[in-house]
Amino acid sequence: MTDEKFDSRITEKGITEFVYGISWQNTSKESLLRDGRTEIKRPREDPRFTQETPDRIAMQANNQTKLDLEDQAAEALKKRLSKEQLCAKGYEISNVIWKADSIRLLGYCF
Repeated sequence: MTDEKFDSRITEKGITEFVYGISWQNTSKESLLRDGRTEIKRPREDPRFTQETPDRIAMQANNQTKLDLEDQAAEALKKRLSKEQLCAKGYEISNVIWKADSIRLLGYCF
């Protein structure tokens, strides 16, 4: 499961700054079996009953490299800036902040 957040502001100098973040919940086998929990054998999930939500990016940090996640976040940011009609002349990502379950891209418009 992922969550997307976006915010922008115009500074006193007239520069549009933005922050775009994606967070995910780690549901790896290792995280589920912490604190002495034991694995329960369950039937395999039937793909016919799997619900897909197109607006969310399905990802788990332990299954992809940080570079892959950063590329996905940058592509999602590009779409969000277009949707918000911001940064028509382009933009620069000035900072990338990583946490265990999220990535934030900070930047500004030209």
